[in-house]
Amino acid sequence: MIVSIVDSRCYVYREPGDPVFRPNRCRSSWSPPGWCAAESRLLHNVQKILNRRGYDLLKKGMWRDGHMFGSEHSQYLRSRNLRSVPSLYVYHADAALEVAAENYNVLGRVVLDVVYGAGREDDPEFERACREWVRLREEAHPCFEVSWEGEATIDGHTSAQRLHRGFTALDSAMSFVEDDPGDACRMIDRRNVEAVTSRSAR
Repeated sequence: MIVSIVDSRCYVYREPGDPVFRPNRCRSSWSPPGWCAAESRLLHNVQKILNRRGYDLLKKGMWRDGHMFGSEHSQYLRSRNLRSVPSLYVYHADAALEVAAENYNVLGRVVLDVVYGAGREDDPEFERACREWVRLREEAHPCFEVSWEGEATIDGHTSAQRLHRGFTALDSAMSFVEDDPGDACRMIDRRNVEAVTSRSAR
């Protein structure tokens, strides 16, 4: 798993050999309790990676924690101490539209939202300090995204989708692109969101 925070987004990429996150066996595939359990395991792995970088995040249920609105099954990551830098919330803002764990499993990437300065509302200086802390911390963790057009099956429905792979080394990403994974292949440097290379659909 590769995790990269850029501005107000947290990009999570599945690498070959990484586990997939499925619903609880006792739940029907698309029921909220089942998929929220899969998302909880996804967030747990994101938490471990970010905490190794010094983020000191906790995983909490939204409705129990009281800092965010959410269903009884929704979970998120937040700083242990919200009154000090980096004071973050990391959560899946599009939960009503998509399943985070299934995007990760099938499309190779899920995008989470990041809120800065969560513990001190209406304090722009504190928010800027939180953003700068994260920017400096993430500089040591480069991320290159390769995406291409392909088919993917989600909940039994197959359609054209944008598929993704993340890399921490430019040469590895370039090698993957040279192997021509699919149509309209594009590689970007996540740190500055600039396209490194692109190919039109054949």
